[in-house]
Amino acid sequence: MKMMKTIGALALAAALLLSLAACGKTVQGANKEETEKTAEEPVVGGWERAEDPTVTDEVRTLMEKATAELDGASYTPVAYLASQVVAGRNYAILCRTAPVIPDAEETYAVVTIWEDPEGNVQMTEVRKMDTEAAINGLAGGWYEPDSPAITDELKAVFDKAMEGFTGVGYVPVALAAQQVVAGMNYRFLCEATTVVPGAETDYALVTVYKDLDGNAEITEVVRMDEIEAEG
Repeated sequence: MKMMKTIGALALAAALLLSLAACGKTVQGANKEETEKTAEEPVVGGWERAEDPTVTDEVRTLMEKATAELDGASYTPVAYLASQVVAGRNYAILCRTAPVIPDAEETYAVVTIWEDPEGNVQMTEVRKMDTEAAINGLAGGWYEPDSPAITDELKAVFDKAMEGFTGVGYVPVALAAQQVVAGMNYRFLCEATTVVPGAETDYALVTVYKDLDGNAEITEVVRMDEIEAEG
């Protein structure tokens, strides 16, 4: 009789442990689903990377409104980078820009424009990337691709060039331009984060050369945080 009570107690304890394990698994699963749901939702006050960097008609129209009364420089949108929910919405757009003077050379800039809740649009910041490769604009055989989207092939080239590169993490978000040489040059607009605790993410223009054998290397990096912002 005593043996039967012992067996019964053990069976009850095992059933209780299984029940607790099942509950724990359910709670963990719910937490995971909640985390994934939260990660997919836009964060108010935070920048959200564009799923597709292609400049849409909507983004082009916003740029035209924002620059309609500007006389000193031209801005040609190249890639749509990110948006931010505020009192209205901010947009970050990679542009080619040049002063409106004869034979002016172009450079790249990340332009922030703000659309208020009433639909009014204005430019709030221009951050230029003054580098020899960029300041020549599309001269020297550089040309814009049909799409600024990062394909699997482009990502593979970029990853190969990044092998052994330490100190800063780069995430390519748009292809700004390319150039046929003895191989190919690619100009990537990247999110750049220094590998230190609490480092903020900014933009960088990264030029990658791929030779005829498929080898790839970084030939120039211009960090946006090295350029003085104007706005």
